[in-house]
Amino acid sequence: MIVLAIIGTVLALGLPAIQRVTYQRINSTTRKYVGLIRTVRNDAVLMNNIYRLVIDFDEHTYYIESQREAKLLGAPDPNASRSKKKNDKKEKDEEPPSNFDFAQKYNKKPVPMPDGVEFDGVLKEREGLVKEGKAYVHFFPNGFNEQAILYLKREGSQVVSYSLWVRPTSGRVDIYQEYVPSFDSVPNK
Repeated sequence: MIVLAIIGTVLALGLPAIQRVTYQRINSTTRKYVGLIRTVRNDAVLMNNIYRLVIDFDEHTYYIESQREAKLLGAPDPNASRSKKKNDKKEKDEEPPSNFDFAQKYNKKPVPMPDGVEFDGVLKEREGLVKEGKAYVHFFPNGFNEQAILYLKREGSQVVSYSLWVRPTSGRVDIYQEYVPSFDSVPNK
């Protein structure tokens, strides 16, 4: 009984400390992303280039890319080979060539998510909720960016801890300590 009482006391004192560390980790990660988004938006304007935040859900990483040459997004690449056979399964799975490279100022390779924190999805106006593969948030030289809501949660948790709402015209990032389901809902801060 004494051993069980000691174990119970240690657990009662230890679990809240572990929860505080996890809570502090997700708070600091949230602040980090807000700063990153603001900096990328400012660099897009100052460098007169398109930047994008890439979130890779499969690899649990993120990174920043910049556009190599000025070209409309989604425009076909005239240098791409048009003679590819569409019935080859291997070629169907490959992504088309990208006009974006790693933004050397931010990263030279994908950056892993901090321990205990993960993205739960990205809500965008055109694509809707993206929870697998890669999600992109573009930042343009005119000061505009794609409107998006990034969902952060503690690893293994089913509940979203923070919603980061990236506003399209001002670049402002609103932080909500709850799940924001759509661009039409405005929760209390």
